[in-house]
Amino acid sequence: MSRSSFAVHLDAVRRRVDDDLARWLAPRVASAHAVSAEVGAAAEAVSGLAIRGGKRMRAALVAAGFAACDGAPSALDAAAPAMIAIELLQVYLLIHDDWMDDDDVRRGGPAVHVALRERLGSKALGDAAAVLAGDLACGYAQEALLESRVGADRVLAAARAFAKIQEDVVTGQLAEMSWTAPLSAKGASAQRPAADGRAPTVETIHALKTASYTVTGPLAIGACLAGASDARVAQLTRYGRPLGIAFQLRDDLLGVFGDASAMGKPVGNDVRQGKRTALVAEMRGDARCEALLSRTLGNAAATDADVAEIVAAMETSGAKARVEARVAELLAEARVALGALGLADESPAKAWLEGAISALGERAS
Repeated sequence: MSRSSFAVHLDAVRRRVDDDLARWLAPRVASAHAVSAEVGAAAEAVSGLAIRGGKRMRAALVAAGFAACDGAPSALDAAAPAMIAIELLQVYLLIHDDWMDDDDVRRGGPAVHVALRERLGSKALGDAAAVLAGDLACGYAQEALLESRVGADRVLAAARAFAKIQEDVVTGQLAEMSWTAPLSAKGASAQRPAADGRAPTVETIHALKTASYTVTGPLAIGACLAGASDARVAQLTRYGRPLGIAFQLRDDLLGVFGDASAMGKPVGNDVRQGKRTALVAEMRGDARCEALLSRTLGNAAATDADVAEIVAAMETSGAKARVEARVAELLAEARVALGALGLADESPAKAWLEGAISALGERAS
């Protein structure tokens, strides 16, 4: 029941957001082209990435957060500008993330920096334009959020939640970057302790970098637009944080064991890029695994056979099973927190939030 209800909700949100994004972005792309071809190319890249894909899960959670604190059947209408905003915020983050990770594919098409290199005929210009395109998407997101049709005090509270998402994601990205360092000219990488001897855990990074803009942030924005108290937002956060971490742990698993066609991006790149995933953390301490990690993790020149060997070790060492077990623990924690929200059994918000646990924590793509 709850899973089906969430699927229906997600379909409704997807249809609405797809239409709203196309309509909202069209005049802005036209205005960008009126400035110059280069500005137009950047705006087109933002629009293309925003429109051509995405599950709209974050937008659905904005609406769920609103409904969980308001209960009105008009949640989609009231939260519509914020749903556009959260999707554009994701576009901003994806553009920058793909450029930093040197990923070539996103949502079944070329990553924005790849498209702009081709469009502008220069790697340097294309990369610079991609960074600015990400910034442009962020500006669009802020503009859309401010169009929310609720009281100014509620919009201000939602804007604070929006800013907190950005702060958390950047903090998480920096923490992740500071955790790795090149070991050789080939680019192999390993954990690097912080100068004071401390290092963030994988789950701390996932909470900051992923849970914040995937679950807790969208829920908080929706709740703020509904006029929720700080205490109510905190309750939603206790539900969303473990769910968001579980979502990223599933992503860690799918990045190695998933289906590339379903994911819309290459599988195995996490190994070559040296990403500090939960799977890697779980392999630490095993002498054979340490040797494999030292040789292959972060080595851009690693062969398919090298990657296959490290993937096999993730299974035989028990790393995969331990990460899967942790996902199950986190989903159970989210279910307990959902019960503490006190939503009526017949509430659409409760059904949506129950379904989100399965949709995010047990996804296959």
